[in-house]
Amino acid sequence: MAINSTTGSQDTSVTAGHLGQDQLGIAPTDLQQTLELAGLLQTTLEINQILGHFLDSARLRVDFDSLHYSYDALGLEFEQGNRKRHSCAYRLKLAGECLGELVFTRRQRFAEEELQKIENLLCQLIYPLRNGIWYQRAVHAIHVDQLTGVHNRGAFDSSLVREIDLAHRNQTPLSLVVADLDNFKRINDEHGHAVGDDVLRVFAETLMQNMRSSDIVYRYGGEEFVILMSNTDRQGAELGAQRLREAVNQTVFSSKGLKIPVTASFGVASLGPTDNSTTLFDKADHAMYEAKKTGRNRVVCFIAEPAKQGEGI
Repeated sequence: MAINSTTGSQDTSVTAGHLGQDQLGIAPTDLQQTLELAGLLQTTLEINQILGHFLDSARLRVDFDSLHYSYDALGLEFEQGNRKRHSCAYRLKLAGECLGELVFTRRQRFAEEELQKIENLLCQLIYPLRNGIWYQRAVHAIHVDQLTGVHNRGAFDSSLVREIDLAHRNQTPLSLVVADLDNFKRINDEHGHAVGDDVLRVFAETLMQNMRSSDIVYRYGGEEFVILMSNTDRQGAELGAQRLREAVNQTVFSSKGLKIPVTASFGVASLGPTDNSTTLFDKADHAMYEAKKTGRNRVVCFIAEPAKQGEGI
């Protein structure tokens, strides 16, 4: 296990294997706290909870103003307190695997004795943190489409139910956009599935790069994608879909030395007072097929027909 730390202008490197109490320099009065921390860290695989237990124990040993943890590979961030001038940063590794960076800050520099206490605590943290990261990777893989890297159908089904419940409860708008590549079967038939896969990857990247940061894109299946737009009414969703359609038109889709013209059809629907996940998706999907039938490469919004006289009474 390697723990590289930096504090101020000092650089230190610590390598630890299976260390006993004497090697770690744990005072007898700290032994109970160390055992309690070790037990707590084994009770969860949620990284925020693991770091919360670590934070509580670290505050008993060392005075500091903030703690920040980041793991870029999974986009993990954890922060408590307000950052100050002096920092003690640790790049965590186990068996060559990067486990992120942990940074302590405070107003004055850390003393060598305090650094040793922090490093002793990190020996307790490193294995539970590794297990938590492995768990998060597994969860991430379950909900991500392996070809395009966007969320998959399973993630969409659960997210849509949750977002609809929140929208109904808070009386906020919610819209759905269904996007489908035009003539995708022809691309596969003429150029092969490897080229078709490249087109799908670029299409997903184009959607992600041109939607708002609050929107979420999912691969629903085949060449069909769904964009979930929270706090967005039909007009806003239509504008967003038009922006995506134009971005697809302007993107150069190239694979195996070929430049392939690609367009997509978009269907837009907004949540109504009686909609559930099935009816909202069906409305957006119906609008997308209308876009296909009326010429492709266009955006169609679902607009409910007005109720006939006597209905709803």
